[in-house]
Amino acid sequence: MHIVFYGDSLTRGVPGISFLRMLMPMLPQDELINLGKGGDTVVSLYRRVARSKDRRGSDLAVLWVGVNDVLATVSRSHTALKWLMGQPRARDLIEFREYYGRTLQCLCSSADAILTVSPLLIGEDRSNPWNRRLLELGETIRSISRSLDGVHYVDLHSELAPGWAALEASDYVPRSVTRIALESLFLRSSQSVDRMASRRGLHITLDGVHLNTTGAERVAMAIRRAIDSLRAPLAEELRSMDRG
Repeated sequence: MHIVFYGDSLTRGVPGISFLRMLMPMLPQDELINLGKGGDTVVSLYRRVARSKDRRGSDLAVLWVGVNDVLATVSRSHTALKWLMGQPRARDLIEFREYYGRTLQCLCSSADAILTVSPLLIGEDRSNPWNRRLLELGETIRSISRSLDGVHYVDLHSELAPGWAALEASDYVPRSVTRIALESLFLRSSQSVDRMASRRGLHITLDGVHLNTTGAERVAMAIRRAIDSLRAPLAEELRSMDRG
């Protein structure tokens, strides 16, 4: 299958560890295209996807966006960066739903099927206000996905939940955009990423948002399971189209 991934820095794989690099050897028969861009919100990703050069025909599109719409509220530096980069956040759930739906409409015209992925974390303390907000975005994405044919939802919280309750949650949150930028430049090996995560008491992320090796492995496996579950239905649909 030809699979195109749309998203932000978590899809791009910088900073931290790229789940897509781990996914590629799991799916050697498929062609995986990475169209992640650091900092994208649902609004800026919609604008990017709506341009023809970023709307590529595919068997499957994977859409993972939403964390930056909440991360933008963590500190003034994040808010300022969103403004400078022309990546405005959705102001509320209504606007998030509107732009997410528009993005899906664009992708539905160029992909046979779509996987939508829930936003994951801002800090590994899942009870903090940012993570409660991300859960609301996840439920919004689930609702939109269920309303459209050919769109399938992946709840990463459920997929990664086993073992979480037993881990002590660090309260580390990436408030400094300068630190994120520096870590993008200097923490390029899995060893350096995992060492920094360990110093911060983090288990699946480098900084509460971007993935360390454990997080990237678990996200890659969750996405692979979702893709494998769609493989047979998609193949049958394509055969039906050929017969028609």
